[in-house]
Amino acid sequence: MTIGKDAIGGTLHYVTGYTGFSGDSAEQEGNYLALHFEDEGASSIAVKVIGSDKPPVTLDEDGLLVIRIRNVAEGVEVTTVKNGTTYVNRLAFVGIVKEPKATT
Repeated sequence: MTIGKDAIGGTLHYVTGYTGFSGDSAEQEGNYLALHFEDEGASSIAVKVIGSDKPPVTLDEDGLLVIRIRNVAEGVEVTTVKNGTTYVNRLAFVGIVKEPKATT
């Protein structure tokens, strides 16, 4: 994966048996993207997958977010609150390739 100032690109490998995402066995395989966000002094960081109907996720202190990419997503929108000011940054998914599930 490559992360730039405004874009994320690369290949998302197909993973099976990943229990760190969910306890639901139906959600333990797929194409995952793990991201780490940090901004010193930020009181909150929330991330929304652009093109998803799910609400933004407010990150806890570790700043880690794992996203299972099932459909085409445009990118992520990161909202940071720092010193009472809200900042919004979009990272587009550019050239993301989802590796297919291996067939046996």
